[in-house]
Amino acid sequence: MHAAALPVNGLTALQALETLGLSRGQRLLITNGGGATGALAIQLAAAKGIGVTASASAAAAERLLGLGATEVVDYHDPNWSAKVRGGFDAALIIATSMADDALPLVRDGGRLCSLTSDAPPEERGITSWDLYVEPNAAQLAQLVAAGTLKLAPEPLPMSVGPAAFARVVTGQAGGKKIVLIRA
Repeated sequence: MHAAALPVNGLTALQALETLGLSRGQRLLITNGGGATGALAIQLAAAKGIGVTASASAAAAERLLGLGATEVVDYHDPNWSAKVRGGFDAALIIATSMADDALPLVRDGGRLCSLTSDAPPEERGITSWDLYVEPNAAQLAQLVAAGTLKLAPEPLPMSVGPAAFARVVTGQAGGKKIVLIRA
C-alpha cells in the first residue's frame, strides 16, 4: 500500500525540490503542506536542512511540525500571507490560487515552482514556472531506498471510489493518499 502512495506524490515533491535547487540553511514556503505531496516535500526539504514554512489547516499543524516544518500558517485566514516573515528563497505552490499570494513573500532573485499550473509572471528577478511530474524509475528507487518518508495512505474498498474521489477533489483527504483496494 505504501508503494502505491509514493510514486506520483513522491516524485512530484522530489522533482520540484530538485528543480528549486535549495541547499541547507535556505528557506522554503510550501502551500498546501497538509496534502500528500506537501507532506512529502516538507520531509525531503527538512532532511536537507532547508527551513520550511507551510500553509495548511490548523488541524494539520501538529502533524506537519512533526514532519519537519518549522512553521505552519493557517491558510483559512484571509491574511495568512501577512503573518509570515517573507524573504523566502523559494516557494512551492501546491494549492490552487495561492501563487499570487506567495510571490511577494519570495526574495528578489528567488524561485517559485507551481504544481497547479498557475505560475505568475516573473518579476523582481524571481524565476517562476509550472512543473509537471515525469516518470523516473531512478528517482523513485532513491525515495524507496531512503526508507525514511512517513506516508499516510488510507486503504478504501473500490466500491467507495466515487466518494473517495469527491473527498480528494474537495480537499477532504486530510493529507492522506487514498488507495483503492479490492475488498
